[in-house]
Amino acid sequence: MKKALALLLAATMTAGVLAGCGGSNNDTTSGGGGSSTTGGGMEGAHVFMFKSAGNHFGELMYDGFEAYIKAQGGTAQEKSPAQPTVADQVKLIEECVTQKIASLTISANSDTGYDEVFKKCEEAGIKVVSVDSEIAPEFRITHINQASSADVGAYLVRSATLIALGKEYSEDMEEDGMEAAVTEALSSYSGDELKFGVLSAAVDTPVQNGWIADMEKELSKDMYKGKVSAELDKKYGNDDPTISTTQANAFVSENKVDVIISPTTVGISAAGATLSTANVDIKLTGLGLPSEMSKYCPQSKDDNASEFVCPWMMLWDVVDQGAMAAAAAYAAVKDGYTGEEGSTFVKAAYSVDINGTKLDYDEVTYTTEAAPSGDGTIATLGAPTVWWKGNMETYSFL
Repeated sequence: MKKALALLLAATMTAGVLAGCGGSNNDTTSGGGGSSTTGGGMEGAHVFMFKSAGNHFGELMYDGFEAYIKAQGGTAQEKSPAQPTVADQVKLIEECVTQKIASLTISANSDTGYDEVFKKCEEAGIKVVSVDSEIAPEFRITHINQASSADVGAYLVRSATLIALGKEYSEDMEEDGMEAAVTEALSSYSGDELKFGVLSAAVDTPVQNGWIADMEKELSKDMYKGKVSAELDKKYGNDDPTISTTQANAFVSENKVDVIISPTTVGISAAGATLSTANVDIKLTGLGLPSEMSKYCPQSKDDNASEFVCPWMMLWDVVDQGAMAAAAAYAAVKDGYTGEEGSTFVKAAYSVDINGTKLDYDEVTYTTEAAPSGDGTIATLGAPTVWWKGNMETYSFL
């Protein structure tokens, strides 16, 4: 991850300005059935399907996916539903089977409800890779994991703890994922027990539920006992801006938590907007994109982070995650990659333009590992990266 971000930083220093930049680079239109589909034929295409169309996180991921597939001479298509539901995704997958696509890379809206349609994919010889949110292991080649679930859960809780205690993030915290800083801060804390809320996606979204479980594991450690409540106040915004805003307002009305943790880019953006106009002391952290959170986070090293609704947050290189998923799907179709434990696939060097910034990535070989659950396999991009006042402005194009 650090290597990829170093490449991103180098890219920003030599960025060229593209005509008409400023939005997603996808040439997308609204397709039938409320889908978002890039123009062209579907037969033999490598299809990317996010939870719903219009999600900036998913759009950035598709930018990487499309750039990689095109660099290999293949055809990339985005086909995402208008609403983040299982039924809408299943309908679009049915269409993909009929249209004889080569591979499907999907971020699922649930861990159930797909068995029959994935069986049809298997019978049609369509290679299926999951990304961001897992599907059942028996139906996927592998799962592209953005970071270990344990790391994400720990980073979120540690960030919330330090923010609640009025501490600023610094680069020396990167070495151990903020653990030493949290241990030191809590050792001298004697105030009321801190309480955290979680504004998540849907109640049955696999990836967020995994992170929440790992947040709870982190909170069970001795250093938090009597100082940070082990119970998380959970609310669900269904990755919908309106519903997420309603749930954020519920946190404000109740005013019972010190920090809201939102492990979803839709939720953290909605919470940022809500808290920025609320007369409460609740702070925010979670998983967010710098471009969407610029109003609520410090942008300069000279800023006082504690004066902002969200002093810092984290994520990973979403663009390269999309390319990594594309590489796995392409290798499954062209090179016989099986996704078995210990097998490898290569993500060849590629370039992509994001909002006028050219990013160049080196070749990387990934090794498939057993999934932590013990079912199926995963390949992991890297550890989370903290967006803070020392780097937020640099990555504002994401």
